[in-house]
Amino acid sequence: ELTESIFNAEYERINNILNTLRQAGVQIFLDDFGTGSSSLARERELNIDCLKIDKHFIDKLMEIDLTKAITGDIISMAHKMGHCVVAEGVEWDVQKQYLIANGCDKIQGFLVSKPLHEQEALELLNNQSEK
Repeated sequence: ELTESIFNAEYERINNILNTLRQAGVQIFLDDFGTGSSSLARERELNIDCLKIDKHFIDKLMEIDLTKAITGDIISMAHKMGHCVVAEGVEWDVQKQYLIANGCDKIQGFLVSKPLHEQEALELLNNQSEK
């Protein structure tokens, strides 16, 4: 995962590093999308795999119509660019339903699980795979 602050770094050097990681099979996620200084043109040049919509948008999702529209547009735009979309900070079923209805690929947040240590995460995954 990279944060939008990556756009303030030495761009060509960062892009070379990301290409090396990608060749090794690592997927590149842009974290906290919508809160920093990224531009769509620069994001496109990095050729990331997935955008993670910042919790700030998800918190206001059911309160502010403009936030709903922007979130839906981010999902649509990301898909058109060939990216998957993860929504961070999902805490309520109504948020999840809106995100699913608008094509969000994955969600993270307390609705799914509290933060877990490695062993707890493995147990959770094992329990879910048995169902």
